[in-house]
Amino acid sequence: MVEYDKILSLEFYNYKGIFSGSLDGMRYRIEKKKDEVEGEEPKVYFLVHAWKEPYNFDVTPKEEMDKKEFEFTNEGKQQLVDWLNQLYTDKFKE
Repeated sequence: MVEYDKILSLEFYNYKGIFSGSLDGMRYRIEKKKDEVEGEEPKVYFLVHAWKEPYNFDVTPKEEMDKKEFEFTNEGKQQLVDWLNQLYTDKFKE
């Protein structure tokens, strides 16, 4: 299973880090995104993509990926881990 401590700290993502990993046939990519709208506070969040192996993020068609956003907090990080594990169980585990 994907473990909370293994997907690195918020500080890693603050320095434009992108984390990628895999779990028995499922690949995933986690990054920090920031959407700015004039006159509003920027929306800061994790953007997570998950897809079936063997291909990497750049060559896998986006319509074949599962994608979800999570709040950029430690709670959001836990929700992200829970979502990846549930997705693995529901879609990738044989």
